[in-house]
Amino acid sequence: MSVKSQTKAESAHNADQEVFNAAGVLIQFLASPEDVQDAICLIRGIMPATVVVPLHSHPEPEVIYVLEGSLEVFRAENGGRSGWTTVASGEVATIPGNVQHALRNTSSGPVTSVLVTKSGLYNFFRAIAKPFDPNQQPATPTPEAVQELLAASAKYGFWMGSPEENAAIGLHIL
Repeated sequence: MSVKSQTKAESAHNADQEVFNAAGVLIQFLASPEDVQDAICLIRGIMPATVVVPLHSHPEPEVIYVLEGSLEVFRAENGGRSGWTTVASGEVATIPGNVQHALRNTSSGPVTSVLVTKSGLYNFFRAIAKPFDPNQQPATPTPEAVQELLAASAKYGFWMGSPEENAAIGLHIL
């Protein structure tokens, strides 16, 4: 096998990666830190209509490239302007580490994006990801699933906004 065809074959496996449910967002791990032999990774995400990622922060930066749909991103800026912005298909959202942020899909269709981040966030997603059965509708998170998410957040050094902090930015969560 030539180097060129080997590279093509290695990259082709990414399209067939297993889909996981990570707190309502469907994800595929396209390139792990081990794959690239560095602290970065590439993750594809599909956020169904009406799904939100509550206010939180973590040490790792995120670069989100929207492939399809439009994603609403909240960023809290220290000493700057905080608020929601819409990131459309073909646009990028950058979120530095330790910046409070939230995501939501208020459209009637899914948002598909790719995420470049570091190994800490990759490990967090691996910890909370559950196999996704495409023949079943994703269920509303159980109290046990919410507790598992909070425990993983604490383990990986994430800050999670309270229900009141989320309500202050227009998100109503459990």
